[in-house]
Amino acid sequence: MMAIFSSSIGIDFRRDHLILTLLRRYFGKVHLVDYRIHRLGIESPKEFQQTQWINPITAFISQHQIDKEKVFISIPREKVIVRFLRLPLATKENLRKVIEYEAPKYIPFDREEICFDYQILREEKDSLFVIAVFTRKEEVLFYLSLLKKMGIQPQSVQISSTAALNLFFYNERGRDNELAILLDLHEPFYEANLIQGKEWQESFYLPLPPERKEEKIINTFQRAGIKSDQLARSSFFIYGMDTVEKALPVFGKSSAINIKKVFRPPLDRLQVRKRETKPEHIYASIGVSLKGLTETSLDLNLLPVEMRKKVRQIGKPLFVIFLTLTVVLSFSLGLGVYGRYRDELDTLRAEVIKRKPEVEAVEKLRKQKEEVAKEISELEKIRSGEVSKVEILKELTQILPASVWIWNLKQSGKEIEISGFADSASDLIPLIDKSPLFEKVEFLAPVTKERERRAGGEKEKERFKIKMRLEGRRAVP
Repeated sequence: MMAIFSSSIGIDFRRDHLILTLLRRYFGKVHLVDYRIHRLGIESPKEFQQTQWINPITAFISQHQIDKEKVFISIPREKVIVRFLRLPLATKENLRKVIEYEAPKYIPFDREEICFDYQILREEKDSLFVIAVFTRKEEVLFYLSLLKKMGIQPQSVQISSTAALNLFFYNERGRDNELAILLDLHEPFYEANLIQGKEWQESFYLPLPPERKEEKIINTFQRAGIKSDQLARSSFFIYGMDTVEKALPVFGKSSAINIKKVFRPPLDRLQVRKRETKPEHIYASIGVSLKGLTETSLDLNLLPVEMRKKVRQIGKPLFVIFLTLTVVLSFSLGLGVYGRYRDELDTLRAEVIKRKPEVEAVEKLRKQKEEVAKEISELEKIRSGEVSKVEILKELTQILPASVWIWNLKQSGKEIEISGFADSASDLIPLIDKSPLFEKVEFLAPVTKERERRAGGEKEKERFKIKMRLEGRRAVP
């Protein structure tokens, strides 16, 4: 339960900005007490960048005399990989271990190098739909060591995506079956988060095009499988450090799609001082500290598990109290009653032992059924036949951005390997995985960076090697 009067500080580390927010809850409402935006020099050495961060953070906390334990941080979005996973229902009991073991399939890092967290978005009969976020452990430890110099131990390490979505849901937005798109414009990148009703569906973090921005952003959604008529009915919420007043009405008119629902992000429940406007451009940064004042829909935390603040356990004191009451009642009822209950317990234990072989036999049959169903499914895929190489090339051309260069494609049966260069190799996995033609998409080798010489100078590209498998039968569009 949250305190009646409580405060929370959010520290949002961006690529070229440091954004500080102070939220305070009293009389049942959340108030934005103060915020600060500091522009940083991205070309400066890390030691100098730390000095740029330490001074404003220390001054902000000292000015408001806030407990240093009430701090929540967000690390730059470009340092994090977001994956939407569909896993068997049986993995639920040991989900963290399963995701950790399977991590190299989704990201170009070794298991020992990562910090990650996950949350179940939806559970169906045989499947779990999970959101997982990954980053290098060294990235998290860099910010934690910086804060440690100021005597700060944050309660959580978030990303801009979850912070913005938590603030969005806090303002009671998100209607059933309605597609909402939260668009954060912050050069040289943009971030788009797609919500279907009240469920997080997809997240993109891509370079912001220098020209025809709105049209190219819309094309990204279409390549991800969102149809034009669905986009036309969607609600767009635009914010960010690089938005201007005219961006809202212009966005929908700059594309062939007639987008009518373009809004400012919802901040209806956030209170500000009189005669002050609500700072919509730092929407995600405001959401960073919201987690310290109210229950949030998304609880993803990249803070290493061993460093998280443990919730005070009340189970042991309650157990002692109930045990004492049990002893008192037992003596009051007499040894005869105690003996009768003991006999009934012994009977139940004997029945459990008797039924155990039957339960194990049923469980064995269930596992055999699952294995047979899996074999049938694999045989069905083989029976459906091969897909032509022309169709494979056509599909890759349609789903991959124009900036991707594939210089080698190999096919062996249903196994396909592609090698090439891209601006962001990690974004190719979800794009290919959404195609009905491919499955089991994963990196075959670590991503490396190389410089490409052009007439205008050098540009850094990421060399990738990706492995995938053809679906047994392509879905009808």
